[in-house]
Amino acid sequence: MSTSADSNMAIAKTIISAVGSAAAMAMVAHNLPPEVQDYIFFGIRNLFIKFSNQLIILIDEFDGMVSNQVYESAQIYLGSKLSPNTRRFKISKPEKEKNFNMSMERNEEVTDCFKGQKFKWIWICRQVQSKDYFYNPRDMNSTLKSEVRSYELTFHSKNKDFVLECYLPYIINEAKLRKQEIRTLKIHTVDYENMHDLSAVWTPVNLNHPATFETLAMDVEQKERIVKDLDRFVKRKEYYRKVGKAWKRGYLLYGPPGTGKSSLIAAMAN
Repeated sequence: MSTSADSNMAIAKTIISAVGSAAAMAMVAHNLPPEVQDYIFFGIRNLFIKFSNQLIILIDEFDGMVSNQVYESAQIYLGSKLSPNTRRFKISKPEKEKNFNMSMERNEEVTDCFKGQKFKWIWICRQVQSKDYFYNPRDMNSTLKSEVRSYELTFHSKNKDFVLECYLPYIINEAKLRKQEIRTLKIHTVDYENMHDLSAVWTPVNLNHPATFETLAMDVEQKERIVKDLDRFVKRKEYYRKVGKAWKRGYLLYGPPGTGKSSLIAAMAN
């Protein structure tokens, strides 16, 4: 009995000591500069990955000087995948939008399940030498150029083809639909005072008009003809591409004020 109790006590002391050491290391690491934190974080993760059957895809924010569509899509997609276990995340709300936009915080982890498979995402922000980038002291956002952002997607190595052929295309498509839902519609009008400046001749105005074809007071046959024409145009995007034409459709509206020109434009946009 005494030997067993002594053994259990020794095990308990070892566990408490290990937990205490880990907590102390976490406290010390928390007070270290971001560069050192990132170095420790990556070192520990790489050690575990080296002896596992997991595969990692790194998705950088930029491909050279060009934005990475997969990164942008993941950013939108993962905002809706935050779980109750997520302790830290970012939130924003453009002035003209109704919903809050949520996104991951640095080094936070999100697990996504898709068609029975689990995928782990981590948002990585690495500090780099600022001297490698142009720094403008007048530009408050120029300091962001010293940070390289990317997503790490971890999954079982057997699912490599599944990720490339099915999972990532699904995320890109879902992100497009999400952007379509939350986007702010704008109407562009000609600014005649800036006709000399081609870059400023068109000025955008946020569309807050409530008109739709369901609420539009208009001749029924004329309304149906316009709706059919719009539906036909939307479905022929690929045809326009094949024949080498810009995917555009123009309407010329004329008439005195108050006859519904702006309401018809708003209904089309909505």
